[in-house]
Amino acid sequence: MAGLIFFLFTVVLIEIYTYSAIKTIFNPKIKISYFTLNSLIYLILIFQIFFFYDGNFNKFLTYNLTIIFILFISKSIVISILFLEDIFRIISIILNKFSINKKINLSRRKFVSKLGLALGSIPIPFMIHGVLIGRYKFKVMKHVIYFKDLPKNFDGFKITHVSDFHCGSLEDKKKIEYGLNLINEQKSDLILFTGDFVNNTYKEIIPWKKLFSKLSADKGKFSVLGNHDYGDYYRWKSKNEKKNNFKNLKDIQKQMGFNLLMNDSIYVNKGNQKIALIGVENWGEGFKKKGDINKAILKLKKNDFKILMSHDPSHWEKIILNHKNKFHLTLSGHTHGMQFGIEIPGLIKWSPVKYRYKYWAGVYKNKSQFINVNRGFGVLGFPGRIGIWPEISVIELRKG
Repeated sequence: MAGLIFFLFTVVLIEIYTYSAIKTIFNPKIKISYFTLNSLIYLILIFQIFFFYDGNFNKFLTYNLTIIFILFISKSIVISILFLEDIFRIISIILNKFSINKKINLSRRKFVSKLGLALGSIPIPFMIHGVLIGRYKFKVMKHVIYFKDLPKNFDGFKITHVSDFHCGSLEDKKKIEYGLNLINEQKSDLILFTGDFVNNTYKEIIPWKKLFSKLSADKGKFSVLGNHDYGDYYRWKSKNEKKNNFKNLKDIQKQMGFNLLMNDSIYVNKGNQKIALIGVENWGEGFKKKGDINKAILKLKKNDFKILMSHDPSHWEKIILNHKNKFHLTLSGHTHGMQFGIEIPGLIKWSPVKYRYKYWAGVYKNKSQFINVNRGFGVLGFPGRIGIWPEISVIELRKG
């Protein structure tokens, strides 16, 4: 309750400050238009929540929330400028012992309001670009990783690693088909998917089933479960309905040609040599922890070359790195790179998600073991990407 009150107080404060900036600069017609449009957006949200929201987000609600989110970011910048100006004015009054400067300097206030609105408008085109274009700006990220104990026959073996399709958020069929064709064009030996096929239900996959079925690799395509695949974030009518959904989710992956590994392993052969491919259920710090690495490797030998598929990179950090067995390469996703950040190769790689996940995007090495954290193929929540583009990872194993 206290959290809700604080949130509402923050929203009201932001709206008051933003409106004061609009009022200071623009004529009455602009003020009325702003007030009307702003009120309409909130009224639509309230109407949706009270009359149509069933505990599950539809696309219309998602996009309405996105508009509010974009405006919220912009307004937060405006309020920060005006708030700092008000603090400065109060300090000035105190220092002058309340004798002068008691009234607002209207010319300065107008300048500050213009500055706040100008700075607040900067994020808007970037966020709109992220929704319309950025979410489909698929990037093929190629990595070559060397291992001294890689079986000789696997020197040059290629893996395409994808993650987080989130089918419930997919929209533009042609652009999604382009992204999936990029996966096939890599002509890798394996296609490995590291979880979150859906947002909530298996039905999200059905419109895309034919396209995903076209993905192919010489040694097959394999998948594991992510935290969203269990249906834990959906309001089910019964436990049985949730159970059936989970069964259908597993079945539809099989129908599309994905071999789902649930705390299990298989050998991939090349000539008379082999490597082990391991897949665990979701194990995440702060999320479901069904991943059982010890169960998954029961059929394997300690000295096998091991590739592990585990959705959440916190599993690698908390469990895998300190395991008595060596896992040469771990593949994860989950973070999406927060779908927002700044990346300039060789110069900067930053996203707010780094403060939650130590290993959040790209290849990392620790204790002679590697992890690749895929930035994700789809989107979740905010239906866009800014600076952190959808990723198709191609990893070439080399001996050396």
